[in-house]
Amino acid sequence: MIADLLDSVARSIPEARVAIREHGSDAFSLEELQRLAADSPLDVRIEHDPLNPGFGAGCNELAAGSDAGWVLFLNPDAQVVTWPWTAADPPTERTIHGPAMVGAGETERQSGISYRIIDEISRSWFRRTSLPPNGTGFVSGAALLIDRASFELVGGFDEGYFMFYEDIDLCLRANDLGIRTVSESSWVVRHVGAHSTKERFGESLAWSYESACRFHAGRGESLRWYRAYVVLDAVVRSAAHAVKRNTSGSRAYRQLVRRGFLDLIGQ
Repeated sequence: MIADLLDSVARSIPEARVAIREHGSDAFSLEELQRLAADSPLDVRIEHDPLNPGFGAGCNELAAGSDAGWVLFLNPDAQVVTWPWTAADPPTERTIHGPAMVGAGETERQSGISYRIIDEISRSWFRRTSLPPNGTGFVSGAALLIDRASFELVGGFDEGYFMFYEDIDLCLRANDLGIRTVSESSWVVRHVGAHSTKERFGESLAWSYESACRFHAGRGESLRWYRAYVVLDAVVRSAAHAVKRNTSGSRAYRQLVRRGFLDLIGQ
């Protein structure tokens, strides 16, 4: 997976300097990563932090260790398909750029103009997505390009998020400071998705819930309403997984029901 990512960057952005942050504790995986870095034609730096402070904190550390004028964040399961910029025609500054993301044979919808609680319900249950950002809105942290001055002005990712919502939060905080968010159709990235969460489904549900509460509260929305929605949503999904005889999935959603309900009555 990392090999494919490095190959795609080498083909599309051969002048790029790459930094990879490994949060796992497996020594063999780290050695394999170092071997891939050594074999790559790119200038690759490896950082290792087995304590795993979270996605946003890791990205902030990578950015802090570089003096590049532009910072491109890519998930390990992403590959650059097309890159539209050159040294003579660089990206626009004071702008967060997101690509057209494709995965599993179809275009992924990981961007939008707003992300209120009602938007979350519409996306989850009715598969409705907003228009792509055109000055305001958000793009996915799986592939996000921003100039260093803007990234530092915003203060980087909020490290209070362990995983999920930190990319939406970054974009909307940037908008509040007059930094634009745009989706670039000529920049294409292939994204497999769920690389970090598919083996830890129950934990990922908890991370998503915690991050959502932090995000919606920070945007001034009702946590009571959100938690009530989470409880109802998780009840339905737990039942659906039970019907499919997916016991682990059903159990994970039951745990989320309990967590959400206790938070709701404890407000």
